Amino acid sequence: MPRRKLPAGATDAGDRLVVAPSPPPPPPLTEIPEAAEVAEAEARAEAARARALRLRQQLDGAPGDDNGAEESARSRRWRPRRPSRKAMAAVAAVGVVCASLAGSGYLVWHHRGVAQERQRSSEFAAAARNAIVTMMTIDASKAREDLQRFVDDTTGTFKVSILMGGEDAVKAVEQSKVNSTGSVQAAAVQSMSQDSAVVLVAAKSEIIKPGQAKPESRSMRIVVTVERDAGQLKISRLEFVP
Repeated sequence: MPRRKLPAGATDAGDRLVVAPSPPPPPPLTEIPEAAEVAEAEARAEAARARALRLRQQLDGAPGDDNGAEESARSRRWRPRRPSRKAMAAVAAVGVVCASLAGSGYLVWHHRGVAQERQRSSEFAAAARNAIVTMMTIDASKAREDLQRFVDDTTGTFKVSILMGGEDAVKAVEQSKVNSTGSVQAAAVQSMSQDSAVVLVAAKSEIIKPGQAKPESRSMRIVVTVERDAGQLKISRLEFVP
């Protein structure tokens, strides 16, 4: 008769089947010391993060949840920074300096323009003054030369008219033997442009006739138009006014 196959852990003790007791389970594994230290460190880190979050919420006045903290942090990150007092003072100082320089530049430019205008006015007045003195100062013995000097101070149609009547004027002075001396008491520019001006002249003429000891004085007012001709100021019109 073939031998029976016994189950695992059983022994054959004659006709009686004996089952050997199973070995006890292994004791539970204990935690590794390194894993416990890592868990403890993570717990401390988490507690530190929570404490920092609470402090930030207290400073910002934000609600005590994660969404509020994130929103507060986002708004604080994008909020424009207000300039400090020093920066504002520096900007104000730069503005004052720029305004001062601009004002100084305008004053210099204005003063230069006024100075140039005064110089041009003086030149026109001087040209009118000299021309009137030349016209009124006549020596009977040199009448032609005196008239030519006045012609040289004129221009345009006014010059042409003097030349046309010049010969008759010279003969009249030579025959009368009258001498005259002119002077200007005042001259003022009434209007002016870049190359022309109207000048008011107050003049006086001293006329000496033959056999007359005391000169005869005549005062007159003349409106003189002065124009620039080839770089020189000359008389283009004369008008005697009462």
